[in-house]
Amino acid sequence: MENKQKHEEMLYKKAQKRVKEISNFYWFVAGYIIVAIVLLFRDYSKNIFNFNTEYIVYMLILQGIFLLGYGIYLFVPRLHNWEERKTRQLMEKYKNNGK
Repeated sequence: MENKQKHEEMLYKKAQKRVKEISNFYWFVAGYIIVAIVLLFRDYSKNIFNFNTEYIVYMLILQGIFLLGYGIYLFVPRLHNWEERKTRQLMEKYKNNGK
């Protein structure tokens, strides 16, 4: 009985972590959209950093590529679970070598 309860608690924590990761991804997307709108529609004639529009577009494209990669990592199950699979594989390897 206690073993089942521990297993359910472990599954709950795992699900809670997954929900947190997905929530963070949505916050990153919202932040990206807000920053993109501000950067693209701002008047750069009085900018102290002297950014031109081309540089900002390249920054937004690069940030979008990283955001897309993170989204693929989160929502493609095969890619998301690789850490857990590798951990189990190494645990089995070490367990078999120890005997």
